This record gives sequence, structure tokens and C-alpha cells, in this order.
Amino acid sequence: MGKFNNLRSKLADDLEIPNDALSDNFDLKMHGNKKVIIENHLGMTVYENDEVGIKTAENTILIKGSKFKIEEISNYNVIIRGNINQIIFGKKE
Repeated sequence: MGKFNNLRSKLADDLEIPNDALSDNFDLKMHGNKKVIIENHLGMTVYENDEVGIKTAENTILIKGSKFKIEEISNYNVIIRGNINQIIFGKKE
């Protein structure tokens, strides 16, 4: 397993992209309770005014609150703004 992770790391360095982009891990960053950035996602499962669901390789992320808007979405990251009250992590089914 260690050799595979080293190969991923070297490849990410060579391509000048974040290491997480080639791993199964996601990265979640919050800016207060108004903005959340999730990197290395696999898509959205729910998008409502008061609830957003995000898939990752091994987890699901459910964000609850109000007034949600997608600020940015790409193959690599999603940025959501709104009033964030709760973030729930679950295992992917």
C-alpha cells in the first residue's frame, strides 16, 4: 500500500495538482457557518434550499441549513454558500 501512495504523490507532484486529487480522500473546509468547500467529490445527491448532499469515494456528506446556493462546481470541487447549521457524515451505501 505504501508504494501505491508514493506513486500517487509523485504523480500529483509531476502534474502539479493537489495530492488529494488522486486519492480517495475528500477535503472539507468551512468559512464560518456561511461557506463550505468540498474537494475531491463524486457529485451531488441532493440540492435543495435547505439541504445539500455530496458523494465522496467512501462517504456521503449532508449539509443542512438554509438559503443554499452553489457558488462553484467542477469535477474536483464544490463550493456552497448559505446558512450552515449541520454537517452529517455517513458511510456510502
